[in-house]
Amino acid sequence: MLHAKRDKSAAGARRRQLWQQRLAAARAAYADTLANMDRWEALYNGSRRLADADGRPARDSSNVRNIAYELVESQVDSTLPLPRVEAIHAEDTELARSIEAVLRHQIQLRGLADLNDLQERTVPIQGGSFWLVEWDPKGGGHCTLGQLSVTPLHPRQVIPQPGVCDIEKMDYLFIQMAQTKQSIYKRYGVDVSACGEQTPDLRGEGETPREELVTQNIAFYRNRRGGVGMFSWVEDVTLADLEDYQARRRAVCTDCGAEAEPGTERCPVCGGKLETGPVEWQPVPETLAASGPFAERPLLLADGSFALGEDGEPLTQWVAAPAQAPCYRPGRFPLVLRRNVSRAGSLLGGSDVEMIRDQQDAIKKMGSKIDEKILKGGSYVTLPDGVRIETTDRELKIIRVRTPAEKALIGVVNVQPDVSKEMTALEQNYQWAKSTLGITDAYQGKYDSSAISGTAKQFSANQSAGRLQSKRDQKNQAYARLYELMFRYLLAYADQPVPYAERLADGSQRFAHFDRWAFLKQDAAGEWYWNDEFLFSVDPSATQASNRSVLWQQLDDKYRAGAFGPASEPASRRLYWTMLARTDFPHAQEVKTLLEQEGGETDALPSV
Repeated sequence: MLHAKRDKSAAGARRRQLWQQRLAAARAAYADTLANMDRWEALYNGSRRLADADGRPARDSSNVRNIAYELVESQVDSTLPLPRVEAIHAEDTELARSIEAVLRHQIQLRGLADLNDLQERTVPIQGGSFWLVEWDPKGGGHCTLGQLSVTPLHPRQVIPQPGVCDIEKMDYLFIQMAQTKQSIYKRYGVDVSACGEQTPDLRGEGETPREELVTQNIAFYRNRRGGVGMFSWVEDVTLADLEDYQARRRAVCTDCGAEAEPGTERCPVCGGKLETGPVEWQPVPETLAASGPFAERPLLLADGSFALGEDGEPLTQWVAAPAQAPCYRPGRFPLVLRRNVSRAGSLLGGSDVEMIRDQQDAIKKMGSKIDEKILKGGSYVTLPDGVRIETTDRELKIIRVRTPAEKALIGVVNVQPDVSKEMTALEQNYQWAKSTLGITDAYQGKYDSSAISGTAKQFSANQSAGRLQSKRDQKNQAYARLYELMFRYLLAYADQPVPYAERLADGSQRFAHFDRWAFLKQDAAGEWYWNDEFLFSVDPSATQASNRSVLWQQLDDKYRAGAFGPASEPASRRLYWTMLARTDFPHAQEVKTLLEQEGGETDALPSV
């Protein structure tokens, strides 16, 4: 392995120093928020630490009823919002459908369900969380080069530009990640074995530096053209400095001009030095445009020589040059923020744990006081002076007394502490916390004495769901932004068609490919441009579709009610089983196939 080379360029060193200073200033401005993140995480994890009236650390609680954990877990929604794409232009309707289908396919490939489960905890605890969207040129399947990469980031890993609360309005922002030294070498070709882990608390409060890890610092910024640049370093070692981070790149030999694959060290033709730079234009496939502007070129003969005219000068001809299209860039920072609830003047949203911290602290104090009272209570024996009793475990114990008067002085005093006031205060604080977050007993599935009927209980649950609707809207908007950014990366870098499968209206599957060249168009002036004019949102039916048992019951009720037509008609039965097949009812596709084969007249089919 090559040893790391310190940046010997004075300009490069000054540039790295500039970003190091900016990161230090941004972390200092963000210090209070970072400190709070550790507090909220500790409360969720059931910290026993109490705080006094001034907010300073005090003693530990002996008993913790973890309402922060309970109320965060009560809101966990494992439903993954599915993408919905709408075309702005009528002729792009089929393209919008292909975007939806490939994004749904990418949801499974990228494991977004697991990432969603992680964020369902992080977002209400910290007030927000992030996704990092990148293109991995070394990934992909057998027939594709490169693939999307979606990485969850804890909010402590993202340091914003001070004073700016909107990612797309920032001039720059920072990401800090704990990486292995080997992974840094594989990706950037730089040996950082002499470096250490500068910020171990990125992995959690109380973490200590590990020998095999380093802290990678990444700065994303707006370049002079309004695009996205990237500067990355570890300690005093520069890893990457890309003025146009999202540009397509190619390596060109400085000696012979031959092109090589990115990452190649020497020219494959002459062995010369390669320089990698951004590419502004790329050839348009012949299937879209056979030629571009005409250019005058010398006329070549069959033997390769130039054809000469009567005057001895080479003859020329006008030939069509290959059409060139501009390279597409996503044009946005590769970060997507999911907030809990909006908060003015803050990058992250409001934290649920922060809102109930006083109630959680009071409950811990009440729990400690209850324990103390109960443990100090008990039974006491009164004895005459000089009289002793056995303290063994024998059932029959002997007390020796001299006179009946001494016997009369023997007694037992039971000290039973009264903890009713503490229990009342504890329960009151619990109800305050639930009220603050808008969570009712009906929403948690508990007994609700205020709801005396099924309708009233449903109304109570709906009221709570209505108060929490803002959080669902924030989640849906975040996923819509994520899906749009994923599409932009596919449009920019997916050179090979991306395969996907989609479910058709009749319940069958269709296999197709997402081809980014289908989005290349020409305007009235003949200029090529990439069509990314689509509206991204999420499918509101995803929540109900995830609860398949309820959905199947509703289909059954509608079938009986005649919504599919007369229940005795074969066409109604086929339509009913088609809808069941689309919602993945067990063996529904097999039943539907039998109905189609036998014309829907068989009596051996399962009845509804």
